[in-house]
Amino acid sequence: MEVDRLNGKRRLFKEVVQAVNQTLGRKAVTEERINQLVKETKRIRQARGTMALLQYLTHMKEQLFTPAELERLKKSPKQREFSFRMLDLLVHEHVITPREAQMLKRMVP
Repeated sequence: MEVDRLNGKRRLFKEVVQAVNQTLGRKAVTEERINQLVKETKRIRQARGTMALLQYLTHMKEQLFTPAELERLKKSPKQREFSFRMLDLLVHEHVITPREAQMLKRMVP
């Protein structure tokens, strides 16, 4: 069961990395970077709570991408799908609750 979970997580990371990098035309993110971000979100949630986590998630993408790149990502046909899958992963990793994920999914354009 644990191996399946890890394989699913790795597959999701790989798919997100490929989609983002292909959309932007550069190596903007790596699987390792996404894994670090998930660990960081978990640490922030545990240490500083939900509001700090939401603030971190909001500003994280501004640190990773330029404004022009963010626009390209927003226009990507897979943006919504991968955003939802990353939120599901955060639920699976016990960073956020299913209810919080539903709320955040409503905010994804």
